[in-house]
Amino acid sequence: MELYLVRHGETESNKEKRYRGWTESPLTPEGIRQAEEVGFFLAGQKIERLFCSDIKRALKTARVIGAGSGLEPVVTPLLREINFGHWEGFTYDELEMSFGDAIRLWFDDPFNRAAPGGETLTEVYLRMQKFLAQLMNEASFGERIAAVSHGGSIRALLFKVLNLDKNNFWDIKIDNASVSLIRKEGSQFKVVYYNRSDYLLEGINKEEPGNGY
Repeated sequence: MELYLVRHGETESNKEKRYRGWTESPLTPEGIRQAEEVGFFLAGQKIERLFCSDIKRALKTARVIGAGSGLEPVVTPLLREINFGHWEGFTYDELEMSFGDAIRLWFDDPFNRAAPGGETLTEVYLRMQKFLAQLMNEASFGERIAAVSHGGSIRALLFKVLNLDKNNFWDIKIDNASVSLIRKEGSQFKVVYYNRSDYLLEGINKEEPGNGY
């Protein structure tokens, strides 16, 4: 089984560098264009099934992708972004001003710390792991599957699959409309590549600390 993990296209909150998490933010015209190009790329990979988060920016991206492969996305909350709780809607600079040390402590250890009313990245990873386990139980040998999710969620999953030290978490970049491929080998998953975006015709919105999820 091969799983293509896709981050949704650019959103208004990405442009404003706001943390949205579970809060809705529509795709920009550039985000829709990116989704179309991801769709062309994945059609060339001959994907056979398509899943997506139930957050609208992921669902819209998935529907555009599915149009290129004749697939209707299966929607699941397991692929949601991290819930930022009371921090949703703020930029990083605004969070620093309002919450001070709390946001800096979160950046130091997001797997064990959460925004007030939000999730830790450990909780996000467990959701993503549950999604993987379900696929492993039902996927056929060699099946190619795509899943449209979010920057934080994909990053959390890759971090665990790569078995990285927590100090390296922020080294993983997941840009808008990028694709990361993991392949099931025996009972384990192997990262083939991540954050691939060479199929996009123009520069994409590069992620940096505080540009939102």
